Amino acid sequence: MCVVEILNHRNDGTPFWNRLSITPVRNAAGEVTLVYGTLEPSSGTFRYVTAGHPSPVLLPAGGDPVAVPGAGLPIGMIDGAAYDEETLVLQPGDRMYLYTDGAIEALDGNEEEFGIDRLVSEFTRWRDLPLQQGLQHAVAAVRGWCEGRLRDDIPLLAVERLA
Repeated sequence: MCVVEILNHRNDGTPFWNRLSITPVRNAAGEVTLVYGTLEPSSGTFRYVTAGHPSPVLLPAGGDPVAVPGAGLPIGMIDGAAYDEETLVLQPGDRMYLYTDGAIEALDGNEEEFGIDRLVSEFTRWRDLPLQQGLQHAVAAVRGWCEGRLRDDIPLLAVERLA
């Protein structure tokens, strides 16, 4: 059994929850970045492809965070581009986080990015809370970093394997 929660915040800071209904957004060049995957709840196997999007972060139960493999060009950048399928297995108690560049590229008053290390630190810090609360704390940290002046949205998706 798995639980999936998606917390997003609009540029104006308005939070909204979404459950597995993500619509890709094309940039000005018509490209789409994404992580596309399938999760088999009974085994915890997540098969996925990344396309110009940050790779997921795996937070094993009781362990240190792990950057998982994934690389690929945005969809639409090059005709006929090939994408490699990656696989990871979530064990009971493991959590996996997906996020967009809006979270890690949020800038503070000195134009310093929030960064992946701070984001992973937030995921780790709140690992013992329910997913929804942990995601809310992570978003609050990003918003606090940039003093509420978001230049992009910051959707976060978390998956926890319960059994």
